[in-house]
Amino acid sequence: METVFLNNSLPRWLQALAVFTLVLLLLLLVRAGFRKKTHGTTTPSLILRLLSQLLLPAMIVTAVWIASRFLDLSATVISLLRVLLIAMLAIQAGRWADLGISHWSAQQIAKLPDDTAHRTSLRGIALIARIIIWFVAALVILQSIPNFDLSGIIASLGLGGIAIGLTAQSLVVDLLSSLIIHVDKPYEPGDSIKTGAFFGTVERIGLRSTRIRNLTGEEISISNSEILKTPIQNFSRLEERRVSFTFQIANDTPPEKIARIPEWIEKASGGLENTRFSRAHFQSFAPGGLVFEVVFFVTLPDYDAMVKAQNQLNMRIYEKLQQESVRFGGLPAIQV
Repeated sequence: METVFLNNSLPRWLQALAVFTLVLLLLLLVRAGFRKKTHGTTTPSLILRLLSQLLLPAMIVTAVWIASRFLDLSATVISLLRVLLIAMLAIQAGRWADLGISHWSAQQIAKLPDDTAHRTSLRGIALIARIIIWFVAALVILQSIPNFDLSGIIASLGLGGIAIGLTAQSLVVDLLSSLIIHVDKPYEPGDSIKTGAFFGTVERIGLRSTRIRNLTGEEISISNSEILKTPIQNFSRLEERRVSFTFQIANDTPPEKIARIPEWIEKASGGLENTRFSRAHFQSFAPGGLVFEVVFFVTLPDYDAMVKAQNQLNMRIYEKLQQESVRFGGLPAIQV
């Protein structure tokens, strides 16, 4: 009489055991072979690295699943094996994707040995991509569990579930905003930016927020999603600054001196470091005097250089008008 155990005869169990052993041994040999090639190569290819990182639990579960095809098992056992197989394959795929991102980021960072800002951005992109990968892997595993309704469980929590959902939604939005910032690069660490009412230097771009050192010294943390909703002025990417300002002289200034003021201003701007004169002209009449407009460019993006050039030109204009006995009228209005 043939021995039967769990609805399967002994030959069938032996057949399944042989298949399990063969599949597991084959997978172990594949991993060992690729690991040997990886260790023997200074710069192994991505494919070699991935195949050398086959996880032992994933190999065992895969071998068990294939061997189970030769057995007559209950629906409960088959469902359990299916969940285990999907979980192990999801973890293995997540591991491979993680290694792929590490390989790519390491290659990109190696090309930028002295570019700290871009290296930081690449690390941020890699971190966000890893979070997304493992989040998707977790969802795949949870969805494979029979009768497991994640959305229904959250909904059953009532107000707590709504709060959790809103918090998770906010977190996902900030994570995606951080990814957009790292990819699109509207600003990078070290840049001087203005966003909304805040103006300062970017110190760190995190997963949830961007930290800015304000001009007055305090650190400001702004949500990544919020910072993308407002226009961003990046002063560190200026190639040059345009400076425009006006001043007034007395209404009783002689016409011959009025005609020569643009020439005096152009000569006064000569020799100023890192500047390029554009124009000076008699702009308009005002109750307080005659208005002249002056426009020049500072060929450096640095704000301090602009202020220094503005100060030097103002002093030269003032000294020249004093020498020519031209009186000022009204108050100057400066626009940068």
